[in-house]
Amino acid sequence: MQSAGPRTLLAVHAHPGDESTATGGMLAHYARQGVRTVVVTCTNGEFDDAPSGAVPGEVGHHPKAVAAHRRAELQAACDALGISDLELLGYHDSGHTGEVPEGGFCTIPVETAAGRLAALIEHYQPQVVVTHYSSHRDHMHVIRVAKLAVYRTGIPVKLYLTAKDGSTTIDISEVADEKRKALQCHASQQVHGAFALQEHYFRALDTTNAPLPETDLFAGVTTHGPDLPR
Repeated sequence: MQSAGPRTLLAVHAHPGDESTATGGMLAHYARQGVRTVVVTCTNGEFDDAPSGAVPGEVGHHPKAVAAHRRAELQAACDALGISDLELLGYHDSGHTGEVPEGGFCTIPVETAAGRLAALIEHYQPQVVVTHYSSHRDHMHVIRVAKLAVYRTGIPVKLYLTAKDGSTTIDISEVADEKRKALQCHASQQVHGAFALQEHYFRALDTTNAPLPETDLFAGVTTHGPDLPR
């Protein structure tokens, strides 16, 4: 399918850290190829642990300070992955369980958040959009928001969700060091251990008719513009 502009991939995630744990290898893989990689992070991560290890509700956990720390970790991780552009929507983290705080992301109307994401899609013109699937209430909301924004704009020709065993497999062995460095940037999350050298995705939307299974998120996409210099 023909598309104007350079190859562009937009990944939309709920919290700081999701970009590295869920899609870090894929993002580094395409960044290394010269693809314009855009990360959209919807919340500030206020309900993550504090750098001291304090959890929400404990003495020493200050949500605003945690959010500022998480944003700094996010920027460092994006630098490690070679991300071209980082966009912060600034919504409040809803937390895993319990009462949702006022303004929590999962309480924001889908139309409202999708409108903001649609504006970014119109600005960056991505051919491919990727989002993170899990049962976390903010992640489920991200999927609803991303789907509406993609369909509303009609610009992306492919939409993917992260998956344990999906229609598309990306080999990240050559960028394992970049993903490892990105994970280390999120020190407050205490992410340790080995990770798989493949990342899997489920293709939720496709207008290219590219055959499945596939090993390239851009399979079936032909662009007119040159990739970014690397």
